[in-house]
Amino acid sequence: MLCNIESGNITLLLSKITGAEETEIERMLMNGVNPAEVADYYGKYDEFNAFFKTNIMSKLKTLVDNNEMSASDANSFYKRVVNY
Repeated sequence: MLCNIESGNITLLLSKITGAEETEIERMLMNGVNPAEVADYYGKYDEFNAFFKTNIMSKLKTLVDNNEMSASDANSFYKRVVNY
């Protein structure tokens, strides 16, 4: 994972990935630009996408390991989310 950034802090994550100031990232997000588009704007879509997929996979694995979700449901959910 990238520098232990909590998954909910998308502004900090995008700032770390892109090198842009958090205030600029926040402005873009507040103006309706989605996180993937922000990363793409700075030429860092692949890095953002890799982090996103790894983070989701990790969270789903925890749910499966804790018997809170079946492996089949986790796989189905992952496929739906990463193929947005």
